[in-house]
Amino acid sequence: MLHSIFSFVRPYTRSSFCRLNPRILGRRKLSSQHERRKIRIMILSDTHGSELKDLSLPRADVVLHCGDLTKNSRSEDFQRTLAMLCAIDAPLKLAIPDNHDFSLEPDYWIVPAQTSEDEDEDGADAKASWELLRRAARRDSIFLLPQGMHIFVLPLDAGGGGGGARLRLFTSPPTPRLGNWGFQYDRSNPRKWAIPLITPKGDGTVDVVMTHGPPRGIRDGTGMMGQGGMVAGAGCAGLLAAVECARPRVHCFGYIHGAWGAELVAWKREMDASGAGGPSAPIFGNLVHAQRSRVVASLPLASETTGGGEEEAGCFAVDISPDGEHAVERGSQTLFVNAAVEPRSRPRRMPWLVDMDLPVAGEEDAAAAAETMSRLLL
Repeated sequence: MLHSIFSFVRPYTRSSFCRLNPRILGRRKLSSQHERRKIRIMILSDTHGSELKDLSLPRADVVLHCGDLTKNSRSEDFQRTLAMLCAIDAPLKLAIPDNHDFSLEPDYWIVPAQTSEDEDEDGADAKASWELLRRAARRDSIFLLPQGMHIFVLPLDAGGGGGGARLRLFTSPPTPRLGNWGFQYDRSNPRKWAIPLITPKGDGTVDVVMTHGPPRGIRDGTGMMGQGGMVAGAGCAGLLAAVECARPRVHCFGYIHGAWGAELVAWKREMDASGAGGPSAPIFGNLVHAQRSRVVASLPLASETTGGGEEEAGCFAVDISPDGEHAVERGSQTLFVNAAVEPRSRPRRMPWLVDMDLPVAGEEDAAAAAETMSRLLL
């Protein structure tokens, strides 16, 4: 469904990211096959048109926005959000739309019985929003991503230490249906996530998964207190099963504001010959090794966050590289990040900075990145 939103693409013409860059390929041929570079990813979600002016955000190699760019899906909301993203010092900014960004979904109607005048006004505003997004992609390297696998090569001349690194990102905007919003699916019709599986050797084919909604049982509100007592989580069980089979280094999302935080989850099942998990039912208790998992940061009852991360320049930082405090064991662990920000709340729900290592791009990576960008540049 989402691919129809991005049907008007033109061939990629800018050399910054994706043509077969001889500087990248030359370095790759001279370097070790296993050379890796440390990059910094800024993750945020649910900004709802806020310009985050009270935050002084640091530089990053990549910015990921996990959806709810706006509050009411109006062009002025998109304009504020794009200005906020443009102000962040990063060479590449990637976002997905979600339930509050409903005007970007084809055939969405706010009220079924709208008059023709209402339809004309909403349609004109949606076109204005799309024009803003096209301009941001061409001019500011801010890209709105549909569901699927996307490969990027960070430019060598962008500053920082992550130039030439290859990022494999899987994105999927929709969330389980809750109210009359956009980009939703019915739980009665389980969604096919199609996240590429981890290999039998434990090599991840996906570095980062970005969705708007959380997986079942992880940063999804499970155990939070509601009006009727303790509530069940809003996460998707199918998404948890798909992420367990893919085992990315990071899965980032938002949606449930009160579940802001991060957990380093250890997987329980061993990989079989196909790269998928064993025969046990794909439910939380069979997938997650609770005793070996730990909370990095969470919203506490007190005024400060808890866990092992640290605050840095208006963000909450965590290092999952091999020499980092929260090093992720590839194939065995995944860092889950709920990045729903509310900087004016107390305690503050800040954007995240995740430091991780990625491989230096090779010739196949550069070709795949060129293909990705040819689909995305509007």
